[in-house]
Amino acid sequence: MFAIMICLDGKDDWIFVTEDTGKCDWTLKPVLFEDVETAFEYAEAFVVKGKEENVKVVSYDEHSS
Repeated sequence: MFAIMICLDGKDDWIFVTEDTGKCDWTLKPVLFEDVETAFEYAEAFVVKGKEENVKVVSYDEHSS
């Protein structure tokens, strides 16, 4: 599985893009993709021109968290 991460401070403060559950209950679940191409396409919506390095697609293992 693949997930998208966004850097908040341009250095080392990375977060996952999470699903919108419609609630503010802190049950955060990363948006996951079965193939890397789909993840990269979805990630394009989060890229800011000139700061492309602040968005990345990563391999995600659900069992490691």
